[in-house]
Formats: sequence, C-alpha cells, structure tokens
Amino acid sequence: MSRQILEITLRLPDGQVLNGRGRNLPATIERVYNQALHPTPRRYVTLMEHFKSGYVNKGEHRYQGTFHARFAQRGSNPASPEGIVVVEVREPK
Repeated sequence: MSRQILEITLRLPDGQVLNGRGRNLPATIERVYNQALHPTPRRYVTLMEHFKSGYVNKGEHRYQGTFHARFAQRGSNPASPEGIVVVEVREPK
C-alpha cells in the first residue's frame, strides 16, 4: 500500500497563502515554502506539534489537521524563527 497524497496549505505571517501536494509532509512543506521564496537561501522546517499516533482507530488520519511550523536556515538558532507558519493538511478530493 502506498502512502496517501496530502494537500498542504501554508499560511504565512504576512497573509500569503501557499499550496502544494505530496506524500512526505515535512519535505513537501519545505519545498512549497522554498519555491515561493526562491531567491532567498534554503529554509528548513521544524514542526511544533507531534503527529497523532497513526491508524489506531478506524477513520483516524495521522497527518490531517492544522499544525504550526517554524523555518530557519541551516546552522542558525531555531529558537529565533522568521515567524510561525500555519500548516493545514487534508486529503485531496
């Protein structure tokens, strides 16, 4: 069984909304964010919440929901982010 495709929406602190699709949640969040801010140096994501346990109950989806993420440059202090991004994850229809 292959992993499910996720539809991801990023809401930046300045009001900009970015969309993307992928199977790997952290990698897709980084790709969408970095492509939108192309000329800037590459940023890496840190998710602030833990995922759900998985498929414990029927109908439970581990990655779906709203999360908060921070972005930082490699080697920089992750405690001083550029802002907190709201990440909404759902299944495509």
